[in-house]
Amino acid sequence: MHITSLSDPAIPGADEDAAGALGEVAVVLDGAGLPARFRAGCRHGVAWFSHSLAARLLARAQDPSLSLADALGAAIGEVRALHEHDCDLSAGSPSATVVAVRRAGDRLEHLVLCDASLLLEGRDGRVTRITDRRVEAVVRHERGAEAIEARRNAPGGFWVARHEPEAAQKALTGSVPLADLAAAHLVSDGITRAVELLGLHDDTSLSRALSEDPRAVIRGIRRAEDGLDPHRAPRKRHDDATVLTLRP
Repeated sequence: MHITSLSDPAIPGADEDAAGALGEVAVVLDGAGLPARFRAGCRHGVAWFSHSLAARLLARAQDPSLSLADALGAAIGEVRALHEHDCDLSAGSPSATVVAVRRAGDRLEHLVLCDASLLLEGRDGRVTRITDRRVEAVVRHERGAEAIEARRNAPGGFWVARHEPEAAQKALTGSVPLADLAAAHLVSDGITRAVELLGLHDDTSLSRALSEDPRAVIRGIRRAEDGLDPHRAPRKRHDDATVLTLRP
């Protein structure tokens, strides 16, 4: 597979996204930039968590006998073991969204957890987006950050990679024939805000633009973020933006 990757941090030198490829596996993780009070039990930063988990997921997913969900669960357990004796994880810890793919024979396996996304661009021109929408449902129905946080990695809430290995089993998983694909884009939500927040693209035009020139896509996102009404802008006017593209 031909692989390209591009990441543009919201703050230079402080990228909480992590992307990488090893063998037949590729991953993008988006460290959740939560207020410090929701990760007060841990002395480690969000970037440390997302990069540590990405490295271990890439390694674990090399074992074809493990599903991607099992590989993610094992990787979460490994990262937990790195700091559970030094940190009070029950008082809050860093977390990350995950999108991962693995070539398995003539198919591309995928896993998506929380609001990172996978854009599958078919050879017929159709684009399929896979995004875990449970966090959006929680945000729509809950008032206040504390109420939303209480439903993180909880039944009936939403799931994200944190310190609970069982969260991996809640991920969206599946596979598609490689012969049907022109490209697969693994993206953090700093990229897909071009659709939901900024109105620059729909899923199809975003996928095609990423295939043509991902740098131009990110430049367009940054210009649009700068032009947001300050009274309607989200908590993070700018977000880390990462795309990893595979072409079979």
